[in-house]
Amino acid sequence: MKFQRASNKEQRTTATVSPRTKALKVLSVLVQHIAFIGLLVVLMVYLLVVWRLSQLAGAEPDASQDVAAAAIPKVDKNAIDQIEALEKSNTQIKSFFNSARNNPFAE
Repeated sequence: MKFQRASNKEQRTTATVSPRTKALKVLSVLVQHIAFIGLLVVLMVYLLVVWRLSQLAGAEPDASQDVAAAAIPKVDKNAIDQIEALEKSNTQIKSFFNSARNNPFAE
C-alpha cells in the first residue's frame, strides 16, 4: 500500500501540464517584463528609421533622371517691375530692401 501512494504522488507530480497552464505562465512572464519589451520595440523602430535615413542620405540620383533639369526658377518680368514700383513708392519698404541687400541674414 505504501508503494501505491508513492506511485500516485509521483504520477501527480510528473503529470503533463495543460496548455492553458503553460499559456498562463508565459502570459505572467510577459506581463512582468512588459516595460522592457516595449522599450525594445521602440528602440528597434528607432534603429530602423535611422538606418533608412542613412540609406536615403547617401543615395545618388538614377542615371535616367536629368540632374540639369532642376533649373533656376524663372521670375516673371511683370512681377519684378511691380515690386520695384512698390519699392520706389514707399520709403520704409525701400530702407527695408536696402538693409536686406546689405545683410540678408539679419532679422
